[in-house]
Amino acid sequence: MAKRWEIEKDGKIITFELNKGIKFSDGTELKADAVKFTVEWLAKNHPLGQETFESAEVVDDYTVSIKYKEEGFFNLAKMAEFHMSIMSPKSVKPEGDPKGNFVWPIGSGCFKAVDYKEEQYAIYEPNPYWFERFGLKPKFRRFVVKFIKDEDTRVMALKGGQVDAISDFIHGGSDYTPRNQLSVLESMGFKVFKRNIPLTWIIAFNYKKEPFNDVKLRKAVDLAINRDDVIKIFDKQVLPAKTLFIEDAPGIKEAKAQGVIYEFKPDEAKRIVEENGYKGLSVDMIVDKNQSDQILVAQLIQQKLRDIGINVKLEILETGAYRQRRDAGEYDMRLYYIGGTDRRFYLRMFWRFYPGQKWSAYVSDRTGELCKKILKEFDEKKRKQYLVEFYKAIHDEHGVVPLYFDIMTAVTAKNVVADYYHVFHYPNGIPFGEPLFYYVGVRA
Repeated sequence: MAKRWEIEKDGKIITFELNKGIKFSDGTELKADAVKFTVEWLAKNHPLGQETFESAEVVDDYTVSIKYKEEGFFNLAKMAEFHMSIMSPKSVKPEGDPKGNFVWPIGSGCFKAVDYKEEQYAIYEPNPYWFERFGLKPKFRRFVVKFIKDEDTRVMALKGGQVDAISDFIHGGSDYTPRNQLSVLESMGFKVFKRNIPLTWIIAFNYKKEPFNDVKLRKAVDLAINRDDVIKIFDKQVLPAKTLFIEDAPGIKEAKAQGVIYEFKPDEAKRIVEENGYKGLSVDMIVDKNQSDQILVAQLIQQKLRDIGINVKLEILETGAYRQRRDAGEYDMRLYYIGGTDRRFYLRMFWRFYPGQKWSAYVSDRTGELCKKILKEFDEKKRKQYLVEFYKAIHDEHGVVPLYFDIMTAVTAKNVVADYYHVFHYPNGIPFGEPLFYYVGVRA
């Protein structure tokens, strides 16, 4: 939406010049007043907006200055989050009132919302102004999203023709098409689209208390895990995490060239356990019962750690009980995810590695300071340098144990007109982590 921006005071203020002619789905033009309204509404009504925005001022019809609560590159990263989308002032009542009640989503994207029932469905039509802007014609009249929580029920709905496509939802890290079903669905004639994203499943330690406050024990666990065995659980649809994130993530190739690699060395792991008096140690690992794949991963970890002399007691818990134990810190190990789709990469850096965050995976003095530098630095080369140092610090301290790189998938029926490029790219060629369904149709 912006053709250029000017950064002032280390990112405390960013002034955006908007492209002209962008229209909301109701036909009104997106101008600076809509940006100002959205910023002010988010600052009053949304947790991420409350911690991000201070104010906004209209410079002219197509220029707006946003003042943030803190300086830094992270402000731009937050604005890529879908919760922070610019909406029409008509989305609330009274119209344009930052204190107004949210009535209906009116945005400038490819879809126009026409109906919604919580936890059941959402119905969209093409936003003609969006398609016009990109010189495209929609291939569909209506796009219906059904909310089906259970993964097996979603797959059955696709097989039975009740839906034309199923897609992952990775906000919570777990609502996806079972990976060992993808090859089966493909053999049945369904189209499977998948994309590697910088989302890594890890072992997270309760590293602030014994026994995993000892880096030597964390190192032993790290060396005991054979990631090539882990991916067999997922029919090898995912990749083994021998670096912290996929190689396309910023700074990973450079870190790998410097030897920041996670290896399987069971003999060394066993030696560390024996030399440091940990042979026969018993530890607890909590697992969410609703994540069936993760139960299998946990069982494999249990086996690998038994091989080096550590006994793992698996506690497979209902989601509510799991969260209680997690939040209370009543565990030694658990499975967790870091990173996310491309636009969420830096947000999850903040949530997982920044000091003082509720959902942290690992924070030390060294890694915490580097995370702060990463999220402040606008210069891409310097930011990448800090990332490389961060990856090395996590590796040296064995803060987490990377297991596998997750993927984003969409599976469609035979009669759905779709291709990989349009599923995972905007019309202007920019790649996107989540599947986009703007250029799909269904043959009768």
